[in-house]
Amino acid sequence: MYESCPSLAQLTMRLRTLTGVPVDACRDFLQGLREDQRLPYVEHMEANKLKLFVDPVELDRSVWIQPDALRREARERQERGEFGHGRGSAGRLYGWIKHEMLARHGIPWRSPHDMNPFCTFD
Repeated sequence: MYESCPSLAQLTMRLRTLTGVPVDACRDFLQGLREDQRLPYVEHMEANKLKLFVDPVELDRSVWIQPDALRREARERQERGEFGHGRGSAGRLYGWIKHEMLARHGIPWRSPHDMNPFCTFD
């Protein structure tokens, strides 16, 4: 039997249930994705029990190997205090990763701060 792809409204509600983000923001975000990206994105969020939006580039494992390595390097730098401590340090850490993704790999990546403008981070 042919199973139809969930509608934008159904995917919106699944994303809203998972994240708690307002329905309009979930819908607007999903509308910004290509139609063939919507279901895999929501399934990725559900499978990983993510509460914050992630950049869709993170779903492409061939691309996301680079940010994984950069995150490890960033954690090492963070442990050495290169991004400071306390408030604002996460923003500096993600800013560094974002810059390095573009500079080293030519990949424009959006940080959690970029992807979740409705959230307040340290």
